[in-house]
Amino acid sequence: MAEVLARLEQAKKVYQTGDTRIVALDHTSMEVRSHELVLLEGPSGSGKTTLLSLLGCVIYPTEGKVMVRSTYTTGLTDRQLSRLRLQHIGFVFQNFNLIAPFTALDNVAFPLRLMGKSGRQARREALQQLEKLGMADRRFNRPRELSGGQKQRVAIARALVTNPGILLCDEPTASLDHGSLEKVMEELKMLSQEGKAVVVVTHDPRLESYADRVVSMEDGRVVNT
Repeated sequence: MAEVLARLEQAKKVYQTGDTRIVALDHTSMEVRSHELVLLEGPSGSGKTTLLSLLGCVIYPTEGKVMVRSTYTTGLTDRQLSRLRLQHIGFVFQNFNLIAPFTALDNVAFPLRLMGKSGRQARREALQQLEKLGMADRRFNRPRELSGGQKQRVAIARALVTNPGILLCDEPTASLDHGSLEKVMEELKMLSQEGKAVVVVTHDPRLESYADRVVSMEDGRVVNT
């Protein structure tokens, strides 16, 4: 049975620069559930990234509430917010955000080291995650030695190695060829079927066939869920 893993409750985000007031996200309510792959669509400036950042505990709402795994983010210290992210949320980015001098193995092990695990244990668990994504044979390669699709699979492995319930993906297929796109989306779909909540920001209508739900945004508002 699907479980609500994150929720926005009339969340609003306003940025103030001098006399300019920008409403990046207007009062928005939305749930993210386990066993579900959600596409977040809309034109540039519609609030998709802001919504994703709120779900990912990267920013606080100006108004309203954000709940992740029964914990409301309002009032948490930066350290508590960081711990919440590390334990429950994985991020996958368009530009991969891999650490260039690190091997694929060390990139995937990095979040585990942040959690305080030993280097040996972190690398062992990182290798297991790379094996699941068919990237174990590339574990000693650095990012510059990998294709776009391979980099993205390493990035997914890094996002998953702490076993988060929520996986947030910001344009994860934008720089991939069609074959790599299909592989990445099939992997994300499989993860949702295994019980994770997967949210994917995209401009690409080809991804709709993988979605359990499509959320559309315009002018900082969710217009359909």
